[in-house]
Amino acid sequence: MKFRKIKEIQKVKAFDPKTEVYSVDEPTKGILFNEVFIPLEKVPLDIIAIGERIFTRDPAGYLKIWEEGILIETIENADLLCPSNDKWVEKFYFDKKGYTNYSNLLDLETNKLILKESIPYQLYVEKNIIIAYDIFEGEIKRINTDTETLWQFTIASLGDSPYPDEEDRIGKFLGITNNYLWIVTNLGRLIALDIETGEIQKVASPHTTDEKYNYLINKAFGHIYIKEEDGNLYCMSYNMVTIIDTQIFAIKEEYNFSKEDPEGMGQYEFVYKSLLQGDYFTFLGSKHKEYGGIGWIGIFDYKARKLVWEYELLPFEERKATRNRLVAPQPLYMSGNKLYIKDVKKNLYIFEREE
Repeated sequence: MKFRKIKEIQKVKAFDPKTEVYSVDEPTKGILFNEVFIPLEKVPLDIIAIGERIFTRDPAGYLKIWEEGILIETIENADLLCPSNDKWVEKFYFDKKGYTNYSNLLDLETNKLILKESIPYQLYVEKNIIIAYDIFEGEIKRINTDTETLWQFTIASLGDSPYPDEEDRIGKFLGITNNYLWIVTNLGRLIALDIETGEIQKVASPHTTDEKYNYLINKAFGHIYIKEEDGNLYCMSYNMVTIIDTQIFAIKEEYNFSKEDPEGMGQYEFVYKSLLQGDYFTFLGSKHKEYGGIGWIGIFDYKARKLVWEYELLPFEERKATRNRLVAPQPLYMSGNKLYIKDVKKNLYIFEREE
């Protein structure tokens, strides 16, 4: 597997790797669709392609929907619910008197609100299953369109926090698979909630104090993703790859990738922002005895258990002279035969696979 750098674009604010649509804020603010530039007053911070449509969101909270480079709809105070849902969006407003945010769901086809009333919760929707949650209160509940609670769960019910001075909170909704909603908490606990009943399946925790709560005690899983093909969880941390069978709530496979591939992955002291893409994890990395920030990108084949491609995008001398570097919030994206990565100075690099 080999890739060559084919393009470098400066001052990129956001981009979509599926379509190569991107926004820029210098010298002129706007968005580029297939080499056609459209000036905009507010530069999109997020660009996501779903089907034939492009969704963008700007700092003012406007969600814009585009088709073939034409703006077809603008929605104020709205956001996508998840990267695959193009039917509903979250619509919200801030009650200045009560200092409270309220959310509802907007059906893009009918332009009508779905929930009977707006509620003081954030919303997560997948497969038409509506989850309302409050990060600060640690409350999660499934509701219907009448906003009736079907079941409710609180993070506090997981037991005492592993750290006396730090409260566990909702971290990230991983998604729904095998009839369970999978969640990772702020302190690294991995749980699954039965989507019909809200019953909890305690899966794993990196904290030995959680052994008394019937958790599988395991090192932190790092970045966790659901693979659509089999519904299992695929995880890559700073040194481990773990595959979790979501039907039996057990680790299916686990190995130290540096030991499995000492001449390849063993070169890396730190691996950042691993991203599951098909049969590979892409990652950012820094090698042993390297300093001055992240400069390497790579592709790891988790089935073959080996590094299949790496590239020093920003060599140490360049990082030292320019203070440029790669940053963990900007992963290496793989789309078709191309790779996309953005550095801290907003330069977007595009690579193409060689035959």
